[in-house]
Amino acid sequence: MLLQIPTAVQDTVNQIATTATNVAPQVTQPIVDTSSENYFTLLLKGGWILLPLFLLLAIAIYVIIERIVVLNTLGKSDSVWFSRIKDLVYEYKFESAEKFCLSSSNAYSKVIAAGLSQVNNDMEAVQGAMQSEANQQVASMERHMNWLGITASVAPMLGFLGTIFGVITIFFRIAQTNEFEIATISDGLYQKMICSGVGLFVGILAYAGYYLLNGRIDKIVANMDKYSNDLVNMLRGGGKK
Repeated sequence: MLLQIPTAVQDTVNQIATTATNVAPQVTQPIVDTSSENYFTLLLKGGWILLPLFLLLAIAIYVIIERIVVLNTLGKSDSVWFSRIKDLVYEYKFESAEKFCLSSSNAYSKVIAAGLSQVNNDMEAVQGAMQSEANQQVASMERHMNWLGITASVAPMLGFLGTIFGVITIFFRIAQTNEFEIATISDGLYQKMICSGVGLFVGILAYAGYYLLNGRIDKIVANMDKYSNDLVNMLRGGGKK
């Protein structure tokens, strides 16, 4: 006689088997990182205001590089050329000294050459000629510098303007759709804050370039004054060979 399994026990066994069969293995879904965007992709979300900012950036970089090249040429000098001028002046070879100055491309030589061209006149004419030439050299060195000043002032304001436009757009959409979600606001804000970041970067670059180049110009002007005074002292007989 077969062993009879109680009905209650059989029902329990059947229920456990059914439950085990129906439970499917859960597959872990990989978490997709949607925030892995590169800087260039983020930059493109700044909007149309980035166009004038990039234009100002290109202008600032061009002016800085171009002015560095010009100032290196105009401010290049050594002790040899002025020693040669001293020897020629003390030997009263003013025409040779002037030609020697004109053969050089730096600003100091052009100022000294202007003074030597008036050596047959009185000392006021010599000083006036050197002062006039020095003013022209300073104007040449400061050419295009106003673009750096404009960029340093305008770029941050353009960046803030782009951010303000973005904030206005965000709240206008909220007013139209009557939906206030933090995700929508945060996405819109970080995209528009890119304008402020780019504007500040361009402004800082232009600001730093402007003052560094002005410092270089001031140094060249001081050296021009020094060489001019030395020439005046030599012509007046105040110097010694």
